[in-house]
Order: sequence, then structure tokens, then C-alpha cells
Amino acid sequence: MHPVFHSEFIGLDWPILLIGHLIMFWSLTFRLDWSWIPLTEHEKLCGSQGDQYRAQVSSLEKTFQNS
Repeated sequence: MHPVFHSEFIGLDWPILLIGHLIMFWSLTFRLDWSWIPLTEHEKLCGSQGDQYRAQVSSLEKTFQNS
């Protein structure tokens, strides 16, 4: 079975291209500002807002149990 990628046309082997793509993907994920993408409610609850929400819920549960 012949490989899909033919290194003789480009002069590089496929592992080098794979590693290069991984490095580009890694650098883009960490260097770009992704704050313009809106978060879902579940993602908001996983962050610091979720900590505040869980604190409010636990205090309400304690109030309800004490009453």
C-alpha cells in the first residue's frame, strides 16, 4: 500500500511535517486571544463565576437546612 504523502515531491518526510503542524497548532492556541468567542453557560460555571455560583448555592442550602 502506497503512502498518501509523497516525500519526493516536497523533500521532507511526513514526521517532520507532522511535528511542524503540531508546533504551529500549539503556538496558535497559546498566543492568540480567544476572548472574543462567547462562552456557554457550562463553560462559565467551570471558571471563577462558577465558584461564586457554587458558594451562593451552598449558602442557600445551609440557610434552608437551618430554617
